[in-house]
Amino acid sequence: MRYAAIDVGSNSCRLLVADVNQGQLQPVCRELQSTRLGEGVTATKKINPVAMKRTRDCLKDYVDETRRLRVKDFRMVATSAMRDALNREEFLELVKESCGCNLEVISGEEEAQLSYLGVKEGLALISPLVVDLGGGSCEFRIEDGEEIFWLSLPLGAVRATEARLSTVEAKTILNPLEKHIHQLKDYPLVFVGGTATTLVAMKLSIEIYDPQQVHGQVLRREEIADLYNMLELMPLNVRRRLPGLQPERADIIPAGAMIVLLIMDTLKRRQITISESDILDGIIRRLSQKRGST
Repeated sequence: MRYAAIDVGSNSCRLLVADVNQGQLQPVCRELQSTRLGEGVTATKKINPVAMKRTRDCLKDYVDETRRLRVKDFRMVATSAMRDALNREEFLELVKESCGCNLEVISGEEEAQLSYLGVKEGLALISPLVVDLGGGSCEFRIEDGEEIFWLSLPLGAVRATEARLSTVEAKTILNPLEKHIHQLKDYPLVFVGGTATTLVAMKLSIEIYDPQQVHGQVLRREEIADLYNMLELMPLNVRRRLPGLQPERADIIPAGAMIVLLIMDTLKRRQITISESDILDGIIRRLSQKRGST
């Protein structure tokens, strides 16, 4: 059976269409567009009209694509920018009028849960510590038997860039994570999200993005630190031409890399694994479970 998932993040909108047959998820179509819905939300607590329009137009194209591909069921979710926005109902109504379907604003806990399910879909790890680093927030989750740990913090690449957060200020936001260091120390650390996948693409100098090349890659702390130091010193116009880096992400990638390093240092880790399977895969797996696809 064919399913689709749409993720409306602070920085980008993404679409995944996949068939689920005999328990296997087979991607049919992946799309990504930088719409920067979270632009200015940190300062104003409102989504600006221009960001609303470009995101609405993108979502309409995505919904039309799901119909063209004869998707049986799909879910469209929004995360940090929408959770924070005082005028989110205005945007939700705009999307409903344009697309003929509902955009759901999910909690940080559900975001972490779906990302975790997506990672488990794509990586053969028993109990990873999954970090979903987005544009506006950062979610952490582990499931070890009946024990579940999760945490959502207001720290993301767009938010940190717009607020011009220093390393010290970003580290302060991560303070709640420090309380759990001993609880989390034995679990493999897996990152999902655009910052992490972009760091891999830059390391490999991938000209045309290939999810299969990125998925499962390991990044050492020294490699991330080298990329961060290079990005920090590089003018934005030069950064935009780097292999592996989407021009639309060039302004926020230094802050994203800084956050990755701070999380690794907080958890005392020397390397991370990157997963291309994330919240989109988790949504589709959940939809298929509800419909009883095997």
